Amino acid sequence: MAALENGFAIRRNGTCINGLEVDCGITLAPYHGCCPTGLSCPSQYNIACCPPGNNCTESLITAPEPKCANATWDLYNNGGYFCCDHGLIGYNTSRGTNGCASPGAKLESGIKILSLVKMGGEASRTSTASSSSSPATTTPSNTQSASPSPPADPGSSTPVGAIAGGVVGGVAAIALALLAWYLLRRRKQNKAEGNPYDMQQLHEADATLGTATKYRMDMDHNVHEVDGSSSDGYARELSAQQKPVELPASDPVVREAPYVHTHRNAL
Repeated sequence: MAALENGFAIRRNGTCINGLEVDCGITLAPYHGCCPTGLSCPSQYNIACCPPGNNCTESLITAPEPKCANATWDLYNNGGYFCCDHGLIGYNTSRGTNGCASPGAKLESGIKILSLVKMGGEASRTSTASSSSSPATTTPSNTQSASPSPPADPGSSTPVGAIAGGVVGGVAAIALALLAWYLLRRRKQNKAEGNPYDMQQLHEADATLGTATKYRMDMDHNVHEVDGSSSDGYARELSAQQKPVELPASDPVVREAPYVHTHRNAL
């Protein structure tokens, strides 16, 4: 915090900073004279800031080195001393009044820029350049400058080879899954449709069991078979066009109906 001492007041465009400054009254609207809190304004003569109960105006005017009540303010002289926030410029008008303006501000005709008498220090300030800003105090910063960040550890980065291997492995896993799905689907289709080659194999296997099975599968007409107890191994069949004729039961001679001796070789 800047040192406070007896000195001249600052000009504020508007009101003084609440809580940090004492309003010493209007100099010429809209400007007010302001002193740091803890000091008083005993005289309106360019407004001096003195200890409470004391009038230090004369001593400030006659001092070999005039000064502001706050060491950070800039001191100007317009037939009487006054102060501006550090960085602002002091000016006077043709009416003999004075004020503070920002550098580069467009001033009215007849306004004269004043020469700086004493520059304020660069220490922390208890006031701001504009009365519309919120009151705030600043203190010397003890923040250390940030040290440069250490370079990134190359070993902490992911190897390119590991990334490539992971990609290849993922593609291979997907390919295997698709292949397994295709084989399983094809197997189910084969079961649902049936295999014609299996039927052919069963037909060929039946052929080894005898001629009767073969003809039962291939012939369109009915087959009439005789007793299969013949010892010669031949199949004897009645003609499909003729009914068997029987003799009366009173005839002691048993006559058999003629038969067609069909000799068929086994396939």
